Amino acid sequence: MLQLATTTARTIRRNSYGALDTASALQPDERAAVRVLLNRSVKDDLLPEPYVERSKREFESLNHHVYDALPTEGPAVDAVVVLVLWYWKDLRKERTRMEKTYYLVRQTASGAVTVTELDGRTCAKRAKNANELGQLTRHYLGLEHVKCATPHVQSSLGYKVVAKTPEGALVSAFDGSLYKPGTWRSEAAQDDHGGGFYYYESEDLAIKTTQRGHTFARCVSEGKSLVLCAVEVSGRVVEYDSGKRAASRLRILRELSPVEVCADDD
Repeated sequence: MLQLATTTARTIRRNSYGALDTASALQPDERAAVRVLLNRSVKDDLLPEPYVERSKREFESLNHHVYDALPTEGPAVDAVVVLVLWYWKDLRKERTRMEKTYYLVRQTASGAVTVTELDGRTCAKRAKNANELGQLTRHYLGLEHVKCATPHVQSSLGYKVVAKTPEGALVSAFDGSLYKPGTWRSEAAQDDHGGGFYYYESEDLAIKTTQRGHTFARCVSEGKSLVLCAVEVSGRVVEYDSGKRAASRLRILRELSPVEVCADDD
């Protein structure tokens, strides 16, 4: 049974990605205990070891990001919620990939270390509602319940490149479906390119990724007149590391300018 530290509840800060600010939330001895626990997990082949590799062409890394820790008497830390983040980038073509896996790392009463994979779809959302140190960890230990953060649905502006027919209609470059300016289209946005309407938050990024053949393959855009449009999006938004977004609802506000695809990839 866990012997929780009898200290006053500590309000915590998180960074923009949701990870715990360990420098302010944990005492030096507690930070050391977290490192020991994670290092034991790596040594026992329960977690992958962090690394950074770089060449002229690629950058690749794997890091541990602490989302919560449960201090106990000692001082010690008997349980940690950690994100294992793998990141890869093509330094020449500016292409990136990312994989996130969340784990509960725990030291049992016998001194053994156990690692349990958590639901990646909800862990970060629960972290947004966990404002005290140890609260998220206690949820995954079954000691209290932390709700997933309720998404705040609001509309925002973005940019999307579509095809324009000889008759002047705006259609999807992929499937030819119609985008009627001012009319909402709806499709559930899902992870791993499983649905939704793609767009970019930056006008410059929308243009450059299309010109370089990154928004869609050149075989898709070949022979088509492409135009940049200002769009409004709402509902669930899925973010991709390339800067692309997928929204559940999207409507075109207005046509902005033609977009020419470069002959060669820079």
